[in-house]
Amino acid sequence: MRRTISWNLILSFLLFSIVIIGLFGWFSMQLVNSHFSEYVSERRTEEISSYTDEIEAVFAQTESWDEDAIAVIGRQALQDDIILKVYDSQGALIWSPSAMEEQTNRQMMSNHMSQMDEMMGGTESEYTVTTVELNDDSRTIGSLAIGTMGTYFYTEHDVAFMRDIRNNLLIVALLAFALSLFFAFWIARKLSVPVFAVSRFTGEIAKGNYTEQAPKETNIVEIDALIHSVDSLSRQLDNQQEIRNRLSSDIAHEIRTPLTTLKGNLEAMLDGIWEPSNERLKICYDEVNRISRLIGNIDKINEMESSHEKLAFSRFDLQALSRKVATNFTAAAAKKHITLTVSGEQLMITADQDKISQVLTNLLANAIKFTPKQGNISIETHTEGNQAILKVSDDGIGIDTEDQEKIFERFYMTEPSRNSKSGGQGLGLAIVKSIIKKHNGTVRVVSSIGKGAVFTVTIPLDQHRA
Repeated sequence: MRRTISWNLILSFLLFSIVIIGLFGWFSMQLVNSHFSEYVSERRTEEISSYTDEIEAVFAQTESWDEDAIAVIGRQALQDDIILKVYDSQGALIWSPSAMEEQTNRQMMSNHMSQMDEMMGGTESEYTVTTVELNDDSRTIGSLAIGTMGTYFYTEHDVAFMRDIRNNLLIVALLAFALSLFFAFWIARKLSVPVFAVSRFTGEIAKGNYTEQAPKETNIVEIDALIHSVDSLSRQLDNQQEIRNRLSSDIAHEIRTPLTTLKGNLEAMLDGIWEPSNERLKICYDEVNRISRLIGNIDKINEMESSHEKLAFSRFDLQALSRKVATNFTAAAAKKHITLTVSGEQLMITADQDKISQVLTNLLANAIKFTPKQGNISIETHTEGNQAILKVSDDGIGIDTEDQEKIFERFYMTEPSRNSKSGGQGLGLAIVKSIIKKHNGTVRVVSSIGKGAVFTVTIPLDQHRA
């Protein structure tokens, strides 16, 4: 049967409390019964010994048996539910209670034992007779027959005392159970309320409501950690939803523009407005290529982010590769009178050379695109510990702080107009991030408006070959 966390906590706590309280009460009662029984037994033994001593003292006073004095002792013993019979050294009876007295006393003892058994349980005992010698110094002067209802003979006061002990233990057990019940509900509420709040919060997230306020913090470390994790997940999902929405809009925009141009040109040629000249066909061809490049770039990112994509690791010089890629941009840099420099010493790394070449190509293409005429671009390579560091710096237009974390997302471009005059599709840096992530590295940017940008790529010097 399914139960809420509150009831699970309450039932578990109560079951534990019942077991502990029950065991404590049982052991306590057993301990009290054991010690009290020993006390009663010792007391009974002392009573019998005192009567024996008194009878021996009577004989020692006169060196003979004083039946009257013995009768007084004997009847006193009857009041303590002890039947005494005194014999001389020859075995002759000196004194015993009358048959009526003995029968009455034994009936009273039997009734008393029955009452004790009803009130306390487990105190049944049979009438027993024990014979002990009577001595005067080292001389045997007779014997004493002692009749009792067993060793553990409780008086009414003893029974009342034990009943009070049991009642008090029961009261303590009930109070302890009541306190356990209170604490069980208190603890269950203290734990279940924040858990229920987190459950409701995650339910709202599941519905797509990422703006729901996170539950308040508690003084429970684990629940606070859960709240923070779920709140962080909510913000990430909200951010991902925003990216998906913008991604859909950007893809539609990037494809719509060339398709509109292509459709217009084809309609004009079909309607006979334009002649299907080589120039116009070239325009259509370029728009188709533009769409193909867009789809190709998206495929590149998807392949790179796929766990099935394998890297072709090899050992090569990162500094030499940087010089080679920079050479490919010499003409583009010269066209804008940009100074392009490469610095660093030989830096051997294990990585996919083609993919790292693509990273350098994309970073340099961006740097040249956003660096004004007569600007400066530098590539620097060095090591820090077991990491290879690649820096591409420029003194171009810079990147706003709010955009610096978004530029690595697909289709994100800082140009507000979103036109494609620069030929970009907002995928170059997304490809860079995917490649570097596949190499277990990082890429980050430090920039400010009007002061250029510095892109720093960090990858391990040695990779585990996949």
